Amino acid sequence: MKKYLFALFLIFACLGVYAQSVSFGDLLNLTSMNDGQSHDLLASSKGFKASGAQTLNGRAYAEYKSAKGESVLVGAGIKSTSGNVTHEIIYNTNLEADINNMLAQAKKSTLTLVFQGADLAANIYRFDNSLFRASISLAFDKKSGNVDVQQK
Repeated sequence: MKKYLFALFLIFACLGVYAQSVSFGDLLNLTSMNDGQSHDLLASSKGFKASGAQTLNGRAYAEYKSAKGESVLVGAGIKSTSGNVTHEIIYNTNLEADINNMLAQAKKSTLTLVFQGADLAANIYRFDNSLFRASISLAFDKKSGNVDVQQK
């Protein structure tokens, strides 16, 4: 009996090792957090390490990387018309399971799929509701993808 319990424990431990670090809900929450809160969530709770600043398309981002090949870019704060400060969040992964999980979580969320199509390199899914806009890009080879989340 002890062998079966030990085997069951090992199976769950192995599953936990390969689980994705952040969920789609975490990405939505990061859009409204300040820099300190987002650092605490990613670095302390989710196991990401801050790897410095990065500029992408003329915008400044703080970059966080995990040991599992995931990265999260937290954009500089943008003041909205309502006075709230929001951040663009970009999640990148090289793991097929992670991007597929993100897509499944987005489909189950309160966001509505408003566009599904493709360009030369990837399948594109756009989700929208009254608060958020999200775009998921899944490479045709299904080996990489990214999620771009913005608060309206």
